[in-house]
Formats: sequence, C-alpha cells, structure tokens
Amino acid sequence: MASEHSFDHTNASEDLDKAFSGMLEGGGRSAKAKQKKKNKAGGKSKNADSEVAAKEKKKGAKKKKKDPKQTTRKLWVAILSLLIVVIGVGSIIGAGLTVVHTQLDKVTKVQVNRKALGINSRVAKELKNYRNIALLGIDARDMSDDSQTRSDAMIIASINKETNEVKLVSLYRDTYVSLGDNYGLDKMTHAYYYGGATQTLQTINRNLDLNCEEVVVVNWKAVADAVDLLGGLEINIRESEISEMNKYIKDTQKNIGGSKKKIRRAGKQTLNGVQAVTYARIRKDSAEGDHRRNERMKIVLSAAFEKAKNLDLDQLNKIANEVLPSIKTNITTNQMMEILLALNSYKITDSVSWPYDWTDWTYNGIWYGPPVTLKSNVTQLHEEFFNQKNYEPTDTVKEISDRISSLTGRW
Repeated sequence: MASEHSFDHTNASEDLDKAFSGMLEGGGRSAKAKQKKKNKAGGKSKNADSEVAAKEKKKGAKKKKKDPKQTTRKLWVAILSLLIVVIGVGSIIGAGLTVVHTQLDKVTKVQVNRKALGINSRVAKELKNYRNIALLGIDARDMSDDSQTRSDAMIIASINKETNEVKLVSLYRDTYVSLGDNYGLDKMTHAYYYGGATQTLQTINRNLDLNCEEVVVVNWKAVADAVDLLGGLEINIRESEISEMNKYIKDTQKNIGGSKKKIRRAGKQTLNGVQAVTYARIRKDSAEGDHRRNERMKIVLSAAFEKAKNLDLDQLNKIANEVLPSIKTNITTNQMMEILLALNSYKITDSVSWPYDWTDWTYNGIWYGPPVTLKSNVTQLHEEFFNQKNYEPTDTVKEISDRISSLTGRW
C-alpha cells in the first residue's frame, strides 16, 4: 500500500521567492509520533483502489517534458562549505597534525543506524571499490535542532578508491521515490523530515542501488558565514544576472541573516555571503535562462578554492572555529584525516543531475517529478558512473519503478 505525503509550500511550481520564504517553516517544531508527523506533512494513506483511480484520472495528463520547475538546490552549498573547511583545515597541516585533529573534532557527529540503510548485498559487493558519501543541505536555521527539516539539496560524492576520481550526482529534491514501508511514495526531500540522515540514506540506497553509509549535513547559513569569513568572493556578475539576484537577495537574507545589500553594477566585484548564496541558487538570468546555473556553481567553487588556499593560519583557524560546528557527519575524525592527507590526489571528473529523464505529475494539488522510469534511470547511472555494463537493477528498484509508473501513468 503506497502512501503520499506532501508539504503545501514545497510545490515545485512555486516561484523561487515563495520557496525561500517557506524554506524554514518545517524547523523548530517539537517531535511528534510518526502518524502525527505524517498527518502534519499532509500525508494520507492510499489504498490500491485509490491508486488505480488516480492513475485513470491522470492518464490524459500531458507527458511533454519541460525544463525543471522545481527549485533544484544543487549541492553546491554542501560542497562549498566542505571545500572551504577541508582546504582551510588541510592548510593547517604544516602547523602539525595534532592541530588538524583538534579542529576536526569540532565537527558535530550525527548518529546513523547502519543496520537500517537498505544496502542490497549484491550492490555492496559490486560497489566495494566506490566510497559513496551523501552530502545534504538542509533548511534548518539552527543546526542544534534539525528535526522535522527537509534536505533541500542532495548530492552523492562518489570516490573511486582505486583511482581517487570523484564523480558528483546531484539529486532533484522533488523526485518521486519510495521513502520506505512506513512512508510510501513521496518527494525525496521529505526523507530527512521523517527520519533524518538514516532515512535519507536508506531512501537513496533503495531507489538508486547504492551503498551510501556516510553523510555530511550543512545548512544554508553555514555557507554564507563561511564566505563572509573568507572576506567575500570575487565574482564577475553579468548584466543579465543583476535583476534576478536582486529579486531574491532579500529573501535569502530573511532566512539566513546577514547583509541584504543588492548588486548595483555588472562586472567583477566582491560578493558577501548572502550575495554568493543567491548568485549560485538563482534559476536563470535574462540572457541564458536555467542553463547557466551549473556554470555559476562552478564559478563560486573555484573562487572559494582560490581564496581559501591563500589565507594565513589565523584566518583559517577562525573559519574552522566558526564553520566546523555547523557541519554534521558520521565520518570519524580519523577518517576525515585520511581524506585530508589524500586531498591532493582527488580529482572531480564528472558531475550530473539525476534522474536523467523525468516528467511532471500533480497529485492532490501537489507537484512531483517522477523518474521515467526509475529502472531505466538507475540503469543509466550505474552503466555511466560505475562502468557496470548491461546493469540489471535490483528487485527492489524494479518493484518501486513499477509502483511509480502504475500510480502516475508515466512509463
């Protein structure tokens, strides 16, 4: 029996300003029993007859694929935070490994139930040479309480243990997948709301045939703070980007604090934290539309890298002191040390968004982005990213794929 859960303010057809305004509504509420949480989220259990009726109702819906309406938070946010921290702390190695170890101890540890991660035994064996780490950007203002918040941004950092090649898979937040037996089919972003890091890892593993056991969690405020501590980032702003940035700077500032200073001119200039976050998150500019968003992400990362590697020890320590406590992970300090020591050998070789093929679907007034199909999208991911020729998805993925197709009518 599939159940559907939804938040009114996560309808992906909303404009970005509405998404920003509603971004923090899930945070700060006291814990509820599972059933109450499901009801509060708008979820309702649907029986088989309801699913068939929904399928018939939607059979005539448009199947034309559109540009993404959902506010896709590429996990540039998590990557940027981690990049700044890793490079900064790594630069301190010259001052002694003990100092580095002490700084890394400031990272908050998150508890993950490894027995509930949903890793298929066949998948674990086939991907034993890949370390897949989930990087999550959540909508919590205060990282001391991230209960009932959503993972607005999700990326899988896949490290080839033999070559140290790193590939990045950004997951669309509104992708319609299975959140497990207790929650049924829903948006991927809601997994964190229902069960935190453990539920999110389980959702990723079961729907994508992956072996993710490690997670890193950051919030948007940590990114802006890190950029401000770096002294801002030098970015060349195009004339066609100014209007879109100024449209959303105020909303970004409202949710994460900091400056709400707008962009006054085009050209190379120093962006503060709020401006840098807004720059990388806007969906379009008047000249190139949505296609430039990925490029802006890379521009921000490159600027952060160049700025961080030239800072002195005192500046790096200050950044570590401020930013590291805002990061949560189940990666041990010793494991982080190993990553730091091997940092120079890592090379990002590819970056894509997933699912590759998806469509529009509205159910009970809520917009979703079901993969078309889950099975084919998982097959393509494994064949291209993990070099698994003629990949055959697990029975779990096939079953979920059939359920999604049956309910949505999207084959």
